[in-house]
Amino acid sequence: MASLIGVAAVHAEGIQPLDTIYAAAKDFLVSRNPGQQQAQQIEAGPLDARLALTACEVPLEAFMPPGSSTYGNTTVGVRCPGAKPWSVYVPVKIKISTAVVVAARPLMRGAQLSGADLTTSTLDAGSLPPDYLTDPQQAVGQQLKRPLSIGMAVAAGMLGTPLMVRRDERVTILAEEGGLEVRMTGQALEDGALGQPIKVRNLVSKRIVGGVIAAPGIVKVQM
Repeated sequence: MASLIGVAAVHAEGIQPLDTIYAAAKDFLVSRNPGQQQAQQIEAGPLDARLALTACEVPLEAFMPPGSSTYGNTTVGVRCPGAKPWSVYVPVKIKISTAVVVAARPLMRGAQLSGADLTTSTLDAGSLPPDYLTDPQQAVGQQLKRPLSIGMAVAAGMLGTPLMVRRDERVTILAEEGGLEVRMTGQALEDGALGQPIKVRNLVSKRIVGGVIAAPGIVKVQM
């Protein structure tokens, strides 16, 4: 029995400890994001406990496999560049805490956002859409395309420019030239936001003309 234990101990000495592989993966990730050391949590492993890799006589090298993410559930490669090379892929979970814009209260679809509707909260970047916002001013004045519950992150894809003219509503058609201003009553033939081109029908002449939305309910046309 004693001889068997001795053989096992000698064999174990030639095996790369899994803890050193985990450490190489974690150190590599920390070095890639030096400014986020306080904000990120890294969990490496587990690898199969039966994994028996030859002990590396030189420092281990870590690398990101092609297509790997830098947060969330991802993979880091660790290799031995020594005389008996090997490589292994370590499953890793990266949590990066970051301040993001969230809904300060329940918000309905179509709501035009104000500063009172928004606040910031620290969340895990891995659980967020890639276009999340970090400054409430990025969303103020924008219109929600979907409802948001309190504390839900706000992303750019959820926002749109608020409509200033709606299809079929009455609008003022404004024509200006050389200091002369003419106003006519028209009907919008489509929805539109500030600065967008739009077609309107002159309710007097019945002509359809194209213009640009200059303000809520006002369409500017060429004379």
